[in-house]
Amino acid sequence: MEPFETALAGYVDALVKRGAIVSESVERAFRAVPRHRFVDGWYRLDIDDDRVAYRPVEYDRDHPTEEQLEEIYSNRALVTEVKHSTPTSSTSQPSLVAGMLELLDLRPGMRVLEIGAGTGYNAALLAEILGSEGRVCSIEFQEDVEETARSHLQNEGYDDVRTVRGDGYFGAPEEAPFDRIVVTVGCPDLSPHWLEQLSADGSLLLPLRHAFSDPLVRIERDPADAERAVGRIVDRSSFMSIQGTLASANPWLSYRILGLPEEPTSTYPLPNGIAPQPAGMVYPFDHPEQHGLVFFLALSSRELWGNNQGYGLADPGSSSVLIMTRDGVEGYSATDDRAALDRLYDRFLHIQREWHRLGCPVPEDYSLVFTPATRLERIPQVPGRDWIIVRPFFFEIVRLPEADPASREEGRCRSLRSARAS
Repeated sequence: MEPFETALAGYVDALVKRGAIVSESVERAFRAVPRHRFVDGWYRLDIDDDRVAYRPVEYDRDHPTEEQLEEIYSNRALVTEVKHSTPTSSTSQPSLVAGMLELLDLRPGMRVLEIGAGTGYNAALLAEILGSEGRVCSIEFQEDVEETARSHLQNEGYDDVRTVRGDGYFGAPEEAPFDRIVVTVGCPDLSPHWLEQLSADGSLLLPLRHAFSDPLVRIERDPADAERAVGRIVDRSSFMSIQGTLASANPWLSYRILGLPEEPTSTYPLPNGIAPQPAGMVYPFDHPEQHGLVFFLALSSRELWGNNQGYGLADPGSSSVLIMTRDGVEGYSATDDRAALDRLYDRFLHIQREWHRLGCPVPEDYSLVFTPATRLERIPQVPGRDWIIVRPFFFEIVRLPEADPASREEGRCRSLRSARAS
């Protein structure tokens, strides 16, 4: 057995063991497509004396070393394109790739549109699952990335996969309708063209920006209104941002507050019910018991602040920010405005208490409705349970159903209190 065959077998076995691969069709696809053949090289993050750089890895895919195979056949995303010191393309984390394929609920003979070709690896997996009667079309914004993906697919025998250099916002009308559309880049909005090109019973899976994260959202056309869509959040994800028409459509305000001091201007205790982070966890976004609060904060405010130390609220008028860090709550003010920081903290506490009152909901608890922003119509809301996110092309109505908030309070909030007490 060749070294890559051993590495590939262990890679798939590990994904099955962790529950990322569930179905036989997805497992067969992963065993059939060698990941090392879909990279020409990658970049490693190098941090030295507070300087961050991406260093290229010299790699020959015809003669990979054992160390390189170990890295490729691990559960890691690999940065494959860097421009102006910024990553612009990658081959995604395999467990996320597998999970998305499972969520797509693919069947042989389907037609699938992929937004974001990357290395072509995901398109090859799709082609394996859909079979000879299926059709995969993959759109890539970056010309050199599209050329590389096409070359990989052709070299590995996937000549029927069509790659297109273009703006994914417009989709591929000449290939429509699609049974599934999958987006592999973080998006601040839907494209109306995607809904138009989706079959009546099809579904769309995309990482949709909600402030600090890109939760995976599964969307279908509203059976009662073809211009509207309904959906749910089905998983977490992390992707590079989309390029093209949708690139600068973030509905959350982005501030550049200068002159913030290095040390906190004010410090505050963690709110009741919030546990300190485990010592090994660096980013508060990663705390599993805070996912729900982070999402709810984004629903409650558009004036947010986040960095590698934490997340919180901003007050641009006083050049002040409040950050929930791994150990506590810190306030920074360029103008030494402690009263403004106190107000931000009170506001943060109010939002956190409201989240508790609703039963500590997590992102998967909400239902989503998307209605075109061009339609002038009144959107009914239930105060305290409905929120509207104004996106460039769609209004997103985020709704928390009335279903059993008491059980959420008893279960999730109690676990948070227990974690804090321990």
